[in-house]
Amino acid sequence: MRSAGPRLVRDAFGPLATFYLGWKLIGVAAGILLAVALGVAVFVHERRRGRPALIVRVALLLVLIRATIGLSADSARVYLGLEIVTDTLIATAVLGLLAKGRPLAAMFAGEVYPLPPEMSESRTFTDAMTRITAVWGVYFLLRALVRLVALLTLSTDHYVLVSALSDAPFLIAILAWSVHYTSKAFRNSEQWAPVIARAEAQQTRAEAQQTRAQAAPARTVSGP
Repeated sequence: MRSAGPRLVRDAFGPLATFYLGWKLIGVAAGILLAVALGVAVFVHERRRGRPALIVRVALLLVLIRATIGLSADSARVYLGLEIVTDTLIATAVLGLLAKGRPLAAMFAGEVYPLPPEMSESRTFTDAMTRITAVWGVYFLLRALVRLVALLTLSTDHYVLVSALSDAPFLIAILAWSVHYTSKAFRNSEQWAPVIARAEAQQTRAEAQQTRAQAAPARTVSGP
């Protein structure tokens, strides 16, 4: 969670912030190209670190699509408005696949909280991912509606503010809830609760032994 949260915010909010700065300082085309450059740089960075980078791949694809249309229109408002289309498509895909019994949260879970195969293939995991996927799908749908209202009623600068406020804070909150909900689901499971308890007890004993082992040389050096 400590590493996944910042990465998620970077992938979602980074292109918007980069575009806005480039647009204000240079122009629309510069802002779009800078957003694309950031997306490519993040993707290369994640691949070099050996991560699957599934979220980054999706974000980069969306950035490239928006860039193509935005450059053609040469309009900041058109480029930003494509976020609404993106959110709507994501919500439709997430909720549509969920209706077919394929929760997308299970695909991205490995990048946030990797689990051993026996846990990720369990019924407990599937049920948790189903609930989490539904929450994410509803969030993207509501975000699209909020941004649509903002685009139709506010200036471009104010729309950017609404877009930012409906992005990073909610992404962090829902991600934190997703991790907490998954952990709670396994801890409340009759099958996995004892396994987790034993693993935590073993970890506690191992940490205590390591602490004693580190303290022993210090006592020997200091002498009686």
